[in-house]
Amino acid sequence: MVDKTVFAPFVPQQPGDLLMAEHWNVMQVMTQEFVSKSIGDAIAGVKEVDRAKDADQLGGMATEALLKYILNQVFAQIPKRTGYMKVLCNLNKDVDKVIEHKLGDHPVVDVYQLSYFKVACAKGEEDSQVRAEFALFYLYHSDERRVRVGETPIDIETTPKFRMLWKPILDKMKEEKRLNFTDETTLDDLEADFWRAMFAAPNDEFDADSYCHSPWFEKCCGEKRRLRELNDHGDWDNLYLKMMPEKTVNIIPAEQQAPIQKPTDVRVSHLDADTVVLRHTGTWSDPGLSNVNNVASPAEGFGNYMPSMVLLKA
Repeated sequence: MVDKTVFAPFVPQQPGDLLMAEHWNVMQVMTQEFVSKSIGDAIAGVKEVDRAKDADQLGGMATEALLKYILNQVFAQIPKRTGYMKVLCNLNKDVDKVIEHKLGDHPVVDVYQLSYFKVACAKGEEDSQVRAEFALFYLYHSDERRVRVGETPIDIETTPKFRMLWKPILDKMKEEKRLNFTDETTLDDLEADFWRAMFAAPNDEFDADSYCHSPWFEKCCGEKRRLRELNDHGDWDNLYLKMMPEKTVNIIPAEQQAPIQKPTDVRVSHLDADTVVLRHTGTWSDPGLSNVNNVASPAEGFGNYMPSMVLLKA
């Protein structure tokens, strides 16, 4: 229905009258006042609004579910927008390591040496198949804070603890399409796929002697236990990956009585906004290997390369 109400002019004018600035200003003010009053009267006249059955939902999701969905989408985008990358490298002496990060803006580069630590590597379920070795990466259960190899106890968890929950690492790899698993996946299959994904490009490959797992893992892998079973028994949230990324800040004292050891040198060069080159230019030392004669040695020639964790942040 068309409203045929006839309104009186705000500022009456006669044919031939001049349109003066004062009249135009008055008309603008009165127009705004009229519109504002009309809207206010219309809102005040609304007493009830029909309510749809799904008024509290959007896209079939209630408010709480919708909020959680939006936050998850935002959090998933944060790493992409901040420009972050982690690369595991074996820096060979006097050999360039090229990393094409494609972050696009000459990122800050931080290098951490991966230190060896003593572990109990299980090669079978028998006690005689558990060996004391040095490793860079180690999977174990939280109950295995200390493991005996023969008569020798090995502290898997030291003070402070170097450990990361395994499950969040796996979930992140799955989200990034680097790993795929379900509740029916067996632990041995998952571990094998995990090591492959962990050392896939742009990461370097690491010698098989540089990583292993604990007696608990060996037993569960041998039993072909599925992730669903681990979750049901409460073990899924008690599995850890141990690695020791470290670096030192070297300050040479003004007076030195004896010759000091040359610190580890790693040169970082930005080729362009998307590419960096790292070069290990000297020998490196690892205090974790001070008792190397007491346990199995790391891979032959370990002194010629420096295992490292490289962080890039744009």
